[in-house]
Amino acid sequence: MWDYYNDKTIFITGGTGFLGTAIVYRLLTQTSVCRVYMLCRGGIGKLRSKWTESLSSATVEKLLSTNRIIAMTGDILLPNLGLSQDELSTLQQEVNVIIHSASSINLGKPLGELSDVITRASESMANIALTCPSLDRFVYVSTAYSNGYLNPTGEGIEVEIKEEIYDPNYHLNVLEEWAQVQESGSSDAYEAHDFPWPYAYVKNLTERLLLHKFTQSGVKDKLLILRPSVIGPAQNFPVPGYNVPLSSPSTVVTAMAALSPAGLATVGTKVGHSSQVSFDEVPVDVVVDRLLAHLAVGTKGCVHAVSGKRARHRMTKWWESAMSLRRLPGSFDLHWKELGWKSNEQHPIPRLYVILGSSFEFYEDNTVALSRNPLLESCKELQLFTNFDLRDQLQCRTEDVYTVMNHIAKSDVRARGIIQLYYQDALIAKL
Repeated sequence: MWDYYNDKTIFITGGTGFLGTAIVYRLLTQTSVCRVYMLCRGGIGKLRSKWTESLSSATVEKLLSTNRIIAMTGDILLPNLGLSQDELSTLQQEVNVIIHSASSINLGKPLGELSDVITRASESMANIALTCPSLDRFVYVSTAYSNGYLNPTGEGIEVEIKEEIYDPNYHLNVLEEWAQVQESGSSDAYEAHDFPWPYAYVKNLTERLLLHKFTQSGVKDKLLILRPSVIGPAQNFPVPGYNVPLSSPSTVVTAMAALSPAGLATVGTKVGHSSQVSFDEVPVDVVVDRLLAHLAVGTKGCVHAVSGKRARHRMTKWWESAMSLRRLPGSFDLHWKELGWKSNEQHPIPRLYVILGSSFEFYEDNTVALSRNPLLESCKELQLFTNFDLRDQLQCRTEDVYTVMNHIAKSDVRARGIIQLYYQDALIAKL
């Protein structure tokens, strides 16, 4: 399988982020790619600086010393990515695979702002990809929650989501819908459906826009859409437990809860009983290997990168594990209530991370089938599935949780006081 990458030229956006760093690491240490072009604001200096925040200096030097990385100073929001005509021409002539993983993950941003950095930027990437004569595949990193507006399909609580494109729009084509968003900052489709955040809708819209563009150009089979669930620390690579705390939602939630006073946190849920709510967090290296494996064997359409039924866990059990890191006196418990997930009755944590009160069953048929592919028989190191208990793994994130707490405290006087009273001996960075 890894032979697919021999002598390939890869262009990746978001290569300094949580997921992107792990993708580049895997490519450079596991495959014989010819070169990896990376779009990075600030060029090689910024790349080195960002990687040093999450990787050891030795690992950073090991990656850079391969001489297969070419850092290009640019920005996905600028015309032609902010590249010179010569740089753009080089990409167009050389690139075989584009992995577009750059994206805002700010769940609080309004639709208009997110559509610019997610949809418009992805459209620009697709336009460039479609001018590359040697392009073999284009990978778009979406989210499993892009279809979070769907309701349970039966009498149970599960929202079943298959690996397919779901279209919430019934009277406009995707180009007209995208025009609506650009003109008004919203759309009929968004207003008609209960998406958990604008972020989820914008990802849904972007999937459909990319599918339209590649289909119209006659190269639909070159498009692969990867949908991770909640991305968490690595099982094995770049190192066990590799994490970028502020990009790990469950780490951020744990830190916020650690700073919350005792009481009840009301969670809006459509579920009859809290014990039925599940939580899907997937190790970042599982996401990477699903992406690279499906890309190599030619999988088309959508692929979920999730822990799925075999390894997701009950929300109540995960919460108990998170609360074990909390030092404030008194308990901080979840109070489940039948509310819409945008209800102001909710505590600020579930009001932002609204999926805490829902339960999704993400299909992963494509990866189950892939695991039986003869091409993978010799790839014993491949991380296609979650193989540890994420609740137990949470106990190993203490330092990451403190990192987030310190970040919160920089702009929150109350949080600084709580840290000084209850976490002073555990500080890992100056406020």
